[in-house]
Amino acid sequence: MRTYLGLFLLGALFTFLVTPLVRALGRRVRAYGKAHDAREQAQIPRLGGIAIFLATLAAWAALLLIPNDVRARFLAEWRNFLTVLVPATLVLLAGAYDDVVGATPRQKLLVETLAAGLVWLAGFRITSLPFVGYHLHSPLLSFMLTAFWIVAVTNSLNLIDGLDGLAAGIAFFVTVSVFVVSLIQANYFVCILAITLAGALLAFLRFNFAPATIFLGDSGSLFLGFILASLAIHTSQKTSTLLAIVVPFVAFGLPLMDTSLTVVRRFLSGRPLFRADRDHIHHRLLQNRLTLKVVVLGLYGLAALFSLGSLLILQSTGSLVALVAVLAGASAWFLTGGLRYEELSEVNAYVARAVQSQRWVLANQILIRKAAKQMEEARSVEGSWQFLISALAALDFDGITCQLPQWRIGQAPSLAGWSRDGEQSSSESWNVSIPLRAGEKVVGELQLWRALRKERLLFQFSSLLDTLIPSFEKQLKTRYDAQEMEPEQPSVLPGPALQPRILAPERKG
Repeated sequence: MRTYLGLFLLGALFTFLVTPLVRALGRRVRAYGKAHDAREQAQIPRLGGIAIFLATLAAWAALLLIPNDVRARFLAEWRNFLTVLVPATLVLLAGAYDDVVGATPRQKLLVETLAAGLVWLAGFRITSLPFVGYHLHSPLLSFMLTAFWIVAVTNSLNLIDGLDGLAAGIAFFVTVSVFVVSLIQANYFVCILAITLAGALLAFLRFNFAPATIFLGDSGSLFLGFILASLAIHTSQKTSTLLAIVVPFVAFGLPLMDTSLTVVRRFLSGRPLFRADRDHIHHRLLQNRLTLKVVVLGLYGLAALFSLGSLLILQSTGSLVALVAVLAGASAWFLTGGLRYEELSEVNAYVARAVQSQRWVLANQILIRKAAKQMEEARSVEGSWQFLISALAALDFDGITCQLPQWRIGQAPSLAGWSRDGEQSSSESWNVSIPLRAGEKVVGELQLWRALRKERLLFQFSSLLDTLIPSFEKQLKTRYDAQEMEPEQPSVLPGPALQPRILAPERKG
């Protein structure tokens, strides 16, 4: 442990020494970021990632001068060290180029994917599906999942880097949690890298916390996100399938939550996914009249809770895993609800309307089934007809008539039509004709209508034809068959079979 403490202090010391030099370099090359960044007006350089990179390299070099077991393990893992460092350096350079010159999001994404591919080729890869435990036999699927994880974490830390000291502080808590997990697992290689980065980040906050004199920039946020995502994969390879995904996911909970919200918001509002805005979690908190330091310290606390949750999961039973997951989900729900995103508010309203609408659809479907049963149990066709009228009125139809042209004179049941408020079918209503059958014969026709101005039907229209109308037809068939048994022939010859048809109304004007 003394060596780890020494690495922590060395990382902090070298960062104190290197950061002022890098800050001067940033001012000299005018690495002030892009015009859309509101912090550019203060002309604060954005090459903080280079300071952290150089400080950690110096601390690792100093480790080589200390003859002990930690150095021996470090030397034994030199291949893994290069596996992480080489692609991370590539990402660092891409971020530094963006800080000084400017790069498009697609260019940075291409470099990140290439770097993730190098990590995957070197053996740092996800080989099982999250939460399922299914082993990925396809190298392509393994690469896609590994690259997605690395790129997502890399950009999540980059997206949340919007306030002085925010990204560096969150990265510090994540790095500490990765160190503790690796220490418990005796993964000494990850311990060495993580504890050195933790010391460098803590010292960097001396220059980066509000009021900042240097920013992480893309060089820092992309570098830290990439290296932490890669170390999380290496750590996950030494634990169970469930914990392999849950532990790092919870540790990175805050930046991943912000990234997920950003993607959802921009997708729902139809904005480009790569176009920057000022609607991130920290921006929304500032809009609630909180001071910058209060927002940053509050998000530090939330990041610390996520990191603590990841450590509890590692040493817990399944029930505690579920508890931590529920608490994380609840905190995310309350946080996003309090931020009052217009996109999420509209989604909530849409879902509420859909749920309410489906509730009425279900209620009307139940009404149709109950009415069908009452119609079958009615003692006469006329009684069944009254149940049918009541059901159609409840379903918000405006009128119904029944025509029985095939019946003998004087033998047809008395079925008086009904209309709401005495109104008749007009050009401002839609109409439907439904044939009534007695066995294979068409013995009548129903005419239904409903005003065009009304809302859509809140039931399945097919239920009328499959459930409600057949119950009425059974009563008609009983009466019609009794009529047919009498010797007198019908005075009206059967006409051609009627087919269901919907009559399109002619609108006025």
